[in-house]
Amino acid sequence: MERREDHAKTAATSFYILLGVDVEELKTALRELARREPEFLIDLIADAASSRRDLALKLASVVAGVVAVPLDVATRRDLRRLERRMAKLEREVGDVKSRVERLEKEVKEIKNAMATKEDLKRIESIMATKEDIKRLEDKMATKEQFEALAISVEDSGREMVEYLLEQRGYRCAAERLRLDADYELDVYCNAGVLTAVGEAKVRAGGRDVERTVERIRELERRWPEKISGRLVPVLYSLVAEPSAVQKARELKVWLIESKREAVALEEALG
Repeated sequence: MERREDHAKTAATSFYILLGVDVEELKTALRELARREPEFLIDLIADAASSRRDLALKLASVVAGVVAVPLDVATRRDLRRLERRMAKLEREVGDVKSRVERLEKEVKEIKNAMATKEDLKRIESIMATKEDIKRLEDKMATKEQFEALAISVEDSGREMVEYLLEQRGYRCAAERLRLDADYELDVYCNAGVLTAVGEAKVRAGGRDVERTVERIRELERRWPEKISGRLVPVLYSLVAEPSAVQKARELKVWLIESKREAVALEEALG
């Protein structure tokens, strides 16, 4: 048995020498050939050793061993490499799908967050409404402030008329005169021998003096019993324009501006 193996080694070495190449280089070449073209290598060696059946079988067995191992190793390695590539590809595909899903979600959120023309119109309408409400509130506040100021002016006017009459010896309690739903005067002070009747304004002009006189004449005509003694038309204002002073002198109206008499009581009485 050992003699046959020695003989086979000697024959293989002689075969390499005949080919004229280095043994190790030939082995490397054979391994590479066995990896790439195993069938071709087997046929080649089998043909070369056809003259010796026992040698052919031995070489075929050796070649088969040489070929089988690299092929088996290469195949498993390739399968593992392929499995790794497939796993990596699956991960990459999963990452891509996840990114696509996130992107779709972000796009959807952006679409939902984006304002349409209708949204803008609705916002403009709301803003316009808010501005209208704000202007209305401002007007309401102004109106309330004006009403409060007017009430304060009326109170100041009554107090001032009552005080100035008392300084001259005329005692009376100044009040508001209201006779019906349409007729009212801000100042009414009946001292018996003298009755001061009129209006109170924040700012008075010539036309305000004329309207005061017209209302007092209506009082004389409709409710003469409300007047005792001398009738004195009176107009109280915080600010009296020059036209008011001039008209008050013409129509004999007692004009009081804040805390001073722009047209004195005596001038109004004539």
